[in-house]
Amino acid sequence: ARLSTCLSDLGSHRARIARPARVYMLAVVVAAAGFAARARTLTPESSRWPQPHTLARRRQLQVAMLEEEAGPSLPSIPTVLYTALGATAVYGLSEKVPRLLSDGPSEALAPLALDVFFFGFACVSLAKGMGLIGKIDYAALDGRDVGSLAKEAGAWAAAGEVPTQSPDGFEVATFAGGCFWGTELHFQRIPGVVATCVGYTQGGVPAPTYEQVCSGTTGHTEALQLLFDPSECSYESLCAKLLSTVDPTARNRVGNDRGTQYRHGIYSHTPEQAEAARRALELEQAKQSAPVVTEMLPARVFYPAENYHQRYLQKGGQNAAKNAPEKVRCYG
Repeated sequence: ARLSTCLSDLGSHRARIARPARVYMLAVVVAAAGFAARARTLTPESSRWPQPHTLARRRQLQVAMLEEEAGPSLPSIPTVLYTALGATAVYGLSEKVPRLLSDGPSEALAPLALDVFFFGFACVSLAKGMGLIGKIDYAALDGRDVGSLAKEAGAWAAAGEVPTQSPDGFEVATFAGGCFWGTELHFQRIPGVVATCVGYTQGGVPAPTYEQVCSGTTGHTEALQLLFDPSECSYESLCAKLLSTVDPTARNRVGNDRGTQYRHGIYSHTPEQAEAARRALELEQAKQSAPVVTEMLPARVFYPAENYHQRYLQKGGQNAAKNAPEKVRCYG
């Protein structure tokens, strides 16, 4: 009888462990499916473009592909995992809370506390990912007094504007070059660049947060908006600088950063900028054996990133002086 009771208790204990374990395994399977579905966005560009093709035709195809990818997308991998974590915690609470109420405090208090913690963590993470909390206060961003365009860019974003000039007559330009920390420092060092701001553009979600963009589901790319004095530096030279900091033949990848949020692009604010960008890309294509896949699209509303991202590498001690010769180190 005693042996039978022990085996029964063991079976019950194994069942309690197995049920949450099955939920976690389901989450892993769904996550793996999500990775497979997203593999298409990381496919090398050379395998997706029809050959041969002209630069103009490639731009038309690029716009068509962006429109195709702008539709509904699968939940991101973090979203799937946070949802599974929250569901598992709820399952645990549904078992432990009634037992606590009927039997009083017991050894189940520690697992109960863990379920409460994981449920809260999952809820906060999902809320951040959906932009329900952590919205950016554009009015509190840095301004020109520290060489930042963030506050002005925030005012333009709040008004839904795509500016061509600042109130004091400087031209506006927008580029994407992978991780925006490094891109910003590259351009801060250029004589004639007056102010810079990192943020998000070319997406379908208004005023996104870093967590939302990192999910890869909003359509945005990490980007840089800047003011420049065309009497000191030409727009075409700025385009050439961008192309020198990326592999222009790599789709959705700069260095070790991969994903649609790291795609590189030139986003023109005027017809003149669009023509200069076209010339710069044609010159670059002449140097490359593989297709140049850097986006060339009209600028859309640019949303500044959180203040801690602004001038991040300069704040970390890297030299932002004009013509500074030191190598840009993207993470410190």
